[in-house]
Amino acid sequence: MNYPLWVVPYLGGSWVIGIISIIHIFISHFAVGGGIFLALAEQMAYTRKDERIYDFLKQHSRFFVLVTTVAGAVTGVGIWFSVSLVSPDGLASLIQSFTLAWAEEYLFFAAELATAFAYYYTWDRISREQHLLLARLYMAFSIFTLVIINGILTFMLTPGKWLTSHYWFDGVFNATYFPSLVIRLLIMVAIAGMYALVTSSRIKEPKFRAFMVRYCAKWLLPVFLLGPIAMIWFLSQIPNAAVTTIFTGIQASGVGNFSILARALYLSMVLSGTVLLFAFFGPFLNPKAFTFRIAMLFMVCGLAVTGTTEWMREMLRKPYVVYNYIYSNGIHKADIDEITRDGFLHKGKWASAMAKSAHSDTERGELVFRGECMACHTTTGYRSMKKLLGTRDEEAIGNFLSMLKETDPKRNNYSGIMPPLAANDEEVKNLATYLSTINENERNEATKLGALPAK
Repeated sequence: MNYPLWVVPYLGGSWVIGIISIIHIFISHFAVGGGIFLALAEQMAYTRKDERIYDFLKQHSRFFVLVTTVAGAVTGVGIWFSVSLVSPDGLASLIQSFTLAWAEEYLFFAAELATAFAYYYTWDRISREQHLLLARLYMAFSIFTLVIINGILTFMLTPGKWLTSHYWFDGVFNATYFPSLVIRLLIMVAIAGMYALVTSSRIKEPKFRAFMVRYCAKWLLPVFLLGPIAMIWFLSQIPNAAVTTIFTGIQASGVGNFSILARALYLSMVLSGTVLLFAFFGPFLNPKAFTFRIAMLFMVCGLAVTGTTEWMREMLRKPYVVYNYIYSNGIHKADIDEITRDGFLHKGKWASAMAKSAHSDTERGELVFRGECMACHTTTGYRSMKKLLGTRDEEAIGNFLSMLKETDPKRNNYSGIMPPLAANDEEVKNLATYLSTINENERNEATKLGALPAK
């Protein structure tokens, strides 16, 4: 609320972050899991003194280094850029709270990049022992970046003791830190195995191809054996309200309260089970018949599971950026009462500056909408206000907004799903005036068809 908001038509800023983040998650998980794979596979080659495995790893590491160092770095910067425009208050809070952790993560990331380049460009130029050491170093550096960033990601859902102490260490090592760390490591190992299945399926020599395909298939087993246990552990540590959200939902559709989050959970479970069965009966039991096309199908299913699970994790903490601390629109929970009393346009630095040049109630209402609603909603696109408001007139919209101001769940049906509307009575009227202009055409059409009485 202290910064201007980046307005993205139709798609909305949240989906810009989401699309970039999902791509980055695929790459970053591949970077860590792939590092573990390279280290252990090269150890196997060193122990067996098998030149065929070395040749395979040379080819395998080429695409690995290209994706993780180039695409990974670009999408990582893209996340920072998009989040700084869509949720500047939330990002500022994370930077201020975890400056030391971000610095440590940056150092390990720089070491990871340097080691990755050294690893790839020193094939056949240094001894086998030295090259294996580089593989182990890359694995260690990449895991350490996960160890740090995992703490900040889990903090956003379960800040725990940090809410009272504001000590960064309490924030990093929160209730979901260790179960989330286990889950991510398992997913990373599985993604590494799935990519290795793609490259090993293209090996020409039949016997060696069958050997490597079966070896790579084993990398999928840990996530299916230990994943459910880690997931139960994770769900037992998150707030009860977040668990309820899965089944009552942020967006309810279909029959009863079978929410979109519940559907995503079941889809993830179905896809995971499908990958497990096909991995066991396919590349593990019958590696000779495993083909490149099947390997690509495995990869698509695995990435779909990862993306769905990550999307669910993000949605669990809604309507907060940091659970019970700062809302998705950048307003701190502790400031709600003060802003509701004094007014949103008087509190925020950007909003108050823009309000001075506003010439009408509609313009002031649009400022409130941008500051409090556009982090999640658009006017006519994703989660559009046009669809939500339907044929409501200004008076009905005002009554709806008055309900959103309530912090008591019994008086506000959207409590726990949306941030409470922090605005004084005049700003609520201004916001209603602005929102009524969005669905004006809808009301006019409904009046022509006789669905609404003409005024």
